[in-house]
This record gives sequence, C-alpha cells and structure tokens, in this order.
Amino acid sequence: MSYDVLFEPIVIGNVEIKNRLVMAPMNMVYCDADGYNSEQWLAWYAARAKGGFGLIVTDATVVNPHTWRGSDHLNPHLFTDERYGRRLGELADQIHAFGAKVFIQLSPGFGRQGHASSATPHIPPAAPSAIPIRIDLRNLNKGWERQLKRLAPKLVENLGGLDTIRAMDDQRYAELEKFLEQVLINEDPSLIKVWKGEVPREITIDEIVFLEEKMAEMSAEALRYGFDGVEIHSPHGYLIHEFLSPRSNKRADQYGGSLENRARFLLNIIRKIRSRIGPDAALGARFSGDELMPEGVTHEEMKEIVSMAAQEGLSYISISQGCYENPGAFAPDGEGEMLKYAPGFKEASGLPVITPNFLTPQAAAAAISEGHTDLVAMGRQAIADPFWPAKVKSGREKDIVKCARCNTCYMNLFEHKWLRCSVNPTAGFERYLPELWRINAPSLEGKVKKFMEKAAGLPLI
Repeated sequence: MSYDVLFEPIVIGNVEIKNRLVMAPMNMVYCDADGYNSEQWLAWYAARAKGGFGLIVTDATVVNPHTWRGSDHLNPHLFTDERYGRRLGELADQIHAFGAKVFIQLSPGFGRQGHASSATPHIPPAAPSAIPIRIDLRNLNKGWERQLKRLAPKLVENLGGLDTIRAMDDQRYAELEKFLEQVLINEDPSLIKVWKGEVPREITIDEIVFLEEKMAEMSAEALRYGFDGVEIHSPHGYLIHEFLSPRSNKRADQYGGSLENRARFLLNIIRKIRSRIGPDAALGARFSGDELMPEGVTHEEMKEIVSMAAQEGLSYISISQGCYENPGAFAPDGEGEMLKYAPGFKEASGLPVITPNFLTPQAAAAAISEGHTDLVAMGRQAIADPFWPAKVKSGREKDIVKCARCNTCYMNLFEHKWLRCSVNPTAGFERYLPELWRINAPSLEGKVKKFMEKAAGLPLI
C-alpha cells in the first residue's frame, strides 16, 4: 500500500506543513515545578520533530495566572507573562531546529477536572458551576483495567474484574463506591480527589471576561515568541468544554442555558484572539466529538458549536472525545475510533480537520485518501515511537514500535510519577540523548562544527 498521501503538504492559515502527520497535544508533566520548560521537555519535543512529524501541537499551556486555574497538580506549562514567554520561545526554536512546525495549545484552566493548588489549598478550582467530577468505574476500558490490575491485583480479582463492575446496576455500584472509597482512604487517599473531584466554586463573570482577554493577549504573544499557530484547548471536560456541556454548566446568566449562551465563552475567546492576531494566522480549537455522558454535550450539539466557532475565524478543527468522567472514551483501546466525528465537523465548519488515535500507517493513509480527515494525529503512539513518520517514509513500517494501549502513561499522571512508557524505555529520558540536544540540531550542526574548529587550540582563560 502506498503511504504517499501521508506526506503531502497542507496549508493551515498562513502556515505550510510538510506532511499530514501531527503529534497530538499531551501533558507529559515534564515541566519544572513552576511551569517553565525543562531540558527534558526540549529533548522530548526534539525527538518527535526529528522523527518526522510535520506539525507538533504542544501540551495545554495555561494562561491563567491565578491558583484557582486548577492545573498545578499536573505542573503544566504556564504562559502568563514574558518570563514564561522567553522560555517557550526557546521551545519553539527547538522544534523548528529539528524540522517541524509547532502550534501552542493555550488553556484558560482545568476547571472541575483540576484541584486546588498546593500554594492555596483553601481555594478550590473555578468552574462554570459548583459540580464536582465523579469518574464512573463502569466506563473504564481494557487499558485502564490493566492499570487497576497492576496497582491492586487482589482487589480487582476479588471484585470479579471490570466485566462484573460494568454489569452493576446503580444501587450495587453505589455500594461498591463506598467500599472503594474506604480502601483508598487507607491505601492512597490522594487518588480519591482524582476519582471524586473536589467541589469547584462558580467562576464570576469578571473572571470569565478576564480569561477571554488573557487568551487573546497570550495568543498574540505566542506568535511573537515564534510559534507558528495557536490551538484553543476546549476538549474532553476541561474549562471551556465545561461551559459547553449542560452536564457541568447550570448557570442562569448569559454564559449558561441555551447552546448559544453555553458557547459564549468559547466564541468570545475566538473573536478576541482573531482581533489580536489578524485574519491569516493559524488558529484552531480542539473539541470532543461527543461527551459520551448522560446529559452531556452531544455530537449534534457539537456540530452546531463547531459551525459557530468556524464563523468566528478558526483555521482548523482538532478532534477528541469523552471527558475524565468517561476515561474509556478519552483513551480508547483501539485505533481510529474518533474518525466518526470528522465528516460531521468538516461539513459543519468547512475547515481542515485533524483526527487522532491512529497506530498504523494503513489506517492513517486510508482515513486521508478516503476524504474522512485532512490530517492524522498520534498521541500515545508518538510516545511509543517518536520516529513513526520517518520509518513509514523510508519503508520501515515493520520497525514501528506499536503503542500497547496499556495506559501506563495516563496512570503515571494520577500516580504522581515521572511519566514512562511500557514499550519505549527512552520516554522520559530523552534529555540524556546527545542527538536531541539543540547544539546537534541539523540547522546548527555545521555552524557549531565550524565554530569549534576555529576555536580549537585557543588557550583557556
């Protein structure tokens, strides 16, 4: 099978991307504790750029300077002022030096999927409404089951496995929740707030408007610091998505109620960003195709939202699905599951669409050649094998290290561990590989060598 379609260039906004292969945005918690770049972050992105991805979308980079942003438990990138901007500009330069374009994904915060900051533990995260998340274990898939068996093999065995849990009615499941909560209190109380989130406080209108303006300000700053485009972080249960969903948005003001009101925060952000960056700069947004939860935002509603968002000036649409309350949908076992949303989003928006969750070049090439999507993205697969694009292009697809869909990477986040991969021993340790250091980037290699040759033999001072 020919994979040439994967390596055709495409233009998004005013940016030409060399191929149709995108590294999806993922928070690998590799920032330092204050939200700045680390050497590990620079090397991690360099590996995926060197590996041939045409476009890299960064992790969700939070523009909210207040601790009620709810994101500090994952120590994500922060971008609140020029201190962070200078370091992020270094990241953009690093990715460019290794051959890829880069869009920064900007977020106003995590909302009810976040936690109180350790700096202000008395201040809960702010969300549209005071409704906590509650993960239903009946929504876990095989990948998550593997992690539960790793962490608590006897417990899972005694419960009869996830198949038994999935078959429980609400009454039996409520009894199980009480039992599991007591187990966690004794074994790992920090996991309780992941499973049953703390009650957020309702965000004020003044704070909403502040975040709209801050998203616009930092979008313009990101382009000045060298990023090729901006992606709005609005999928799978985070703050913007929480406004979109009737499940998490019970407001009675202009930001709640009707679909148009629930979309107001998003649409204001897009409108204000576009007014700051001009008509041509690349600006996208990521959306869940369906929340896949009772009373959640549906695919039909999401198509209407995508249509309204496109009219406000987006350049492309990126797809996700689910939310933390449905982690099986958020991190599916298979491949190409989210492709079902792409045709509806393409029709609703008239824009290029990025669809994630691919493992094999066969499925990725078919998705594009059959017109279902314009670009394909890889998240966990890009962790497992940074050189997937280069291997496919050189005819070495048999050498691809395939993602095991074990969700070790996800579970490490909730375990508060350094994020690892079960099939890629270099994941998390790229900073130790000299070929990923900036000084060895292709664009600098010759210059550095020439400089060092001239410097050879000079006395030390």
